[in-house]
Amino acid sequence: MARKQKLLSQSTGHLRVVEQEAKYKAEFLAADGLPALQQTPPAHLDKVAKAEYRRIVSSIGKLPLRNLDRGELELYCSWYSVYKQASDSLKGISGLEDSQKLLSTLDKATRNIKGLASDLGLNVNSRMQMSMPSEDKAKEKRSLKEKYGIS
Repeated sequence: MARKQKLLSQSTGHLRVVEQEAKYKAEFLAADGLPALQQTPPAHLDKVAKAEYRRIVSSIGKLPLRNLDRGELELYCSWYSVYKQASDSLKGISGLEDSQKLLSTLDKATRNIKGLASDLGLNVNSRMQMSMPSEDKAKEKRSLKEKYGIS
């Protein structure tokens, strides 16, 4: 499995000019060159998933989510609905075997939600990673005097 792509500003390797230009073009297309995310939830989602879709779409702000990411967002909302249903069902279950099945479903839904949320930038760590300035740029701008304290 390949590694996740890094923004050009966060790349630490020595990239050739051609590679830098390709990354820049990909970032531009991901941010501005694609259609915006659909505001209304798809009809095939259930009630809970539709509510989650609306909540996310209304609060994404400047995240670079586009219409191409809609499938992944729909998966996130569907797994959130599964999580809510299993969580609600678990409250009324007293049998050990049934509760183990629901706990397994909860665990699977939780893992999928965490992975999809990270990919979509819906958790704190992934948003910070998207917006963190590169440390190398801050170090490069310092002069030799500032870097080593020589006059």
